[in-house]
Amino acid sequence: MWNGVFKKGSEVKYPVVILNNNGKNIRVKTYFCPEDACAEQVREELKKAEKSIYFMAFSFTHEGIANVLLLKNLDGLGVKGVMEARQISEHSQFNRLWQNGIEVRRDGNKNNLHHKVFIVDEKTVITGSFNPTGGGNERNDENLVIIEDKEIAQKFVEEFWKVYGEAVSP
Repeated sequence: MWNGVFKKGSEVKYPVVILNNNGKNIRVKTYFCPEDACAEQVREELKKAEKSIYFMAFSFTHEGIANVLLLKNLDGLGVKGVMEARQISEHSQFNRLWQNGIEVRRDGNKNNLHHKVFIVDEKTVITGSFNPTGGGNERNDENLVIIEDKEIAQKFVEEFWKVYGEAVSP
């Protein structure tokens, strides 16, 4: 990007890094869009959920990611989310998720909810600049970070419940 080249990078050769934090290993995966198919990386992580998926999204239009949430909800997992109110439109997945039984709310913050976060089973965090949208996956230069650590995930869970508590039901 420093050289003015956009959307033309290569796939990350070694996306998985193990960080050692006082003898505890934290697994971190890093991807860049569009080269690393970020939406597919998100879908694969969400498919691993066994108990819950919480999400906060600025813009969410990606049908494939929404499909995984819908299937996990049908499997009885706790799927809950908050989306930026100003980004909810006919292109958004908000109404589709809500109409199919997912507890999704409109952000109650007077400013923008700019989060891009999925929390899987309160132990894995999917975050970065990647919005779950077609543009985020195919046209934009974005990053995606997947962190497998319960302590880090707990911080995101706390933020989720704060945002969820301030959010408005449809």
